[in-house]
Amino acid sequence: MNSARMIFKYWSKSRRDFIIQIILLSLSTIFSTMVPIFIGRLVGAITDANNLLINFGIILLFAILIYFTNRAARLRGAEVSSRAIYHLRNDISNAIYRQSFSYFDKTETGQLISRATSDIEETQQIFGMGLMMGLQSILSLIGITVGFILFSIELSFILLVAYVLSIGLSYYIAKKLKPIFLETRQSFGDLTNTIRENIVGAEVVRIFSTQEKERQKFLKDNKRFFQASVKSVKYYSLYMPLIFIIIGFMVLITFFLGGMWFIEGRMDLQTIITLQSYIASLGFPLMMLGNIMLVYIQADAALTRVRDVIDSAPEINDSPDAICIDSIKGDIEFIDVSFGYIPENRILKNISFKIPSGKTMAILGTTGSGKSTIINLIPRFYEVNEGMIKIDGLSIKKYLLKDLRRNIGIVSQETYLFNKSIADNIAYGKEDASKEEIINAAKVANLHNFIMSLPEGYDSIVGERGTRLSGGQKQRLSIARALIIKPKILIFDDSTSSVDVETEFKIQKALTEVMKNTTTIIITQRISTIRNADLILILDRGRVVGYGKHDELIESNVLYKQIYETLYQKQKAKMTV
Repeated sequence: MNSARMIFKYWSKSRRDFIIQIILLSLSTIFSTMVPIFIGRLVGAITDANNLLINFGIILLFAILIYFTNRAARLRGAEVSSRAIYHLRNDISNAIYRQSFSYFDKTETGQLISRATSDIEETQQIFGMGLMMGLQSILSLIGITVGFILFSIELSFILLVAYVLSIGLSYYIAKKLKPIFLETRQSFGDLTNTIRENIVGAEVVRIFSTQEKERQKFLKDNKRFFQASVKSVKYYSLYMPLIFIIIGFMVLITFFLGGMWFIEGRMDLQTIITLQSYIASLGFPLMMLGNIMLVYIQADAALTRVRDVIDSAPEINDSPDAICIDSIKGDIEFIDVSFGYIPENRILKNISFKIPSGKTMAILGTTGSGKSTIINLIPRFYEVNEGMIKIDGLSIKKYLLKDLRRNIGIVSQETYLFNKSIADNIAYGKEDASKEEIINAAKVANLHNFIMSLPEGYDSIVGERGTRLSGGQKQRLSIARALIIKPKILIFDDSTSSVDVETEFKIQKALTEVMKNTTTIIITQRISTIRNADLILILDRGRVVGYGKHDELIESNVLYKQIYETLYQKQKAKMTV
């Protein structure tokens, strides 16, 4: 879908208002076309007071009618444009929500923000004034052309010259501006991304004292945007002065030829004034048409970027034969699974293991061995390249995504919290959660006593990304958020790394009851958690190099024994300190 079809698609969302607007603009144009005729008659009746008054009254009446029809058309136009922007925003928002994780791996957040905000704002003119002025200009040119032909078919050639020159000029400028506008939108997206990175990474910037480096990066992006903007203005500013020159030549030619014919008796003064009035009214539609062409090119650059998002199909969708489920038991099986975020670079290679429902499995391995990747594949955040993952004996592709993920609770190492109350963050995955459920989840996560010590309790706002909480408090809140949905599969990605040993012990004790009927996968460096797990999976360079219970592995697996002893020494050293 090109930009023109896209614009008409969103205009058609208000088809009724669109048609009414065309009718109102047509009436306004008819009234406007009639005015030059009565201006000519006004001059012709200069010696007749009664006729002078009548023609003046008619012109005044047309002016009033033009005002009211134009105003009504503008109101309809506002409805049309606002509804178009409304639907466009909804569509890009829905497109972003439906994307798979891989899309965000490849797309800068700042560019997405720019497309969903600034780029859509850039289309406001084409959906708003662009629609009305475009229609009005076309209708006005038709009316002026008809009027000119009726009064002097010989002088109509100057209209043709004016139309050809203005269209040619518009095309030339638009062709020059198209790549400049694309560069403007791209550079603004880069600028937005730089600002976002500096805000989100403010702590890192200050830790390493790289404010000046980041400032220079911002200045570079800002200068690029500035230069593209200035270049667009240079071409943009060419059009209107040249249109005035074209109109000026038309006035001179009309006066010259009309004057010659007046002397010869072939044309009266009334006709000359009428034609001059038509020429005077020609300036507006010519300037507007040229302006709209430029506005379209500007909108086209923005819509091209917006369309890239809207047309992006998610890599992971529900299969045509996917089934609905209310609940699962939680048996998990990996069968020869291979995966790479870049398919050519496999992180996991022929991974196979089973976890019976209700059991706990700890995952250990060296850095980059694929521990977190495994847990990203279970909810289908990414699609396996080879092999199959089954839950309850059925491929996870056979489940509806929303049903599959509703049964899986994940507590990530990097916790993201919304700038809402503690209660809202805990109940994020279950909006109808009762206060009792929220409190019970907080108690299991060993967070209730802390919350009750706050002046506003569960209504306390956590701040953007949870900045008003400590690392351990954020992780415990994240645990409560995962527990409240009562998942059948519970995944912890090193999620107690920010809490002390005593707090972790309390959390593990509280989780014992919850985990009885829950399949639990834990990536951890805590010795007690590893030892108490029903099963332990050992990974090395993306392959399974050990799988079993602690007592078996400590005797038979060299890598497990090495990792276990290293973690034991680290934990012992911490306790000594």
